[in-house]
Amino acid sequence: MQIHGVRSFLQELESHCTSIAIITFLDSDGQSWVIDLKRQGHKVSYGADWESKELFVAKLIVGCQPYGSLILRSFTSDMDEFTKLPIKELRGYMLKGDGKDLEFEKLSPNEMFACHNTDAQTREPLPLEQSVRYC
Repeated sequence: MQIHGVRSFLQELESHCTSIAIITFLDSDGQSWVIDLKRQGHKVSYGADWESKELFVAKLIVGCQPYGSLILRSFTSDMDEFTKLPIKELRGYMLKGDGKDLEFEKLSPNEMFACHNTDAQTREPLPLEQSVRYC
């Protein structure tokens, strides 16, 4: 199901940032851009300075013409019993822009698993990453 609106998309991303998260955005030209999120109470900050959120929104609107994709890596306080590392939650989104606003669709956990664990060129399976939860 596609959901409309940049504001709705930012709310979606922020709702999955309990402490620290990393966003990797791939625009329609194949250019990637990374920004971190940090939660302090009810506020989520984007990047290192106050302009980072506005720059991120601009990159989304311009870079998703016609399509883009985004991966959200959220770090949890849950610890992996085998690696003793914090469990990282992975979420993926397909984005579509019209120059003014944005539509997004979240990948299912199974789709996210397949994308994260398959070599894009050879289609061969990749070694599984430890301490990951696909959401």
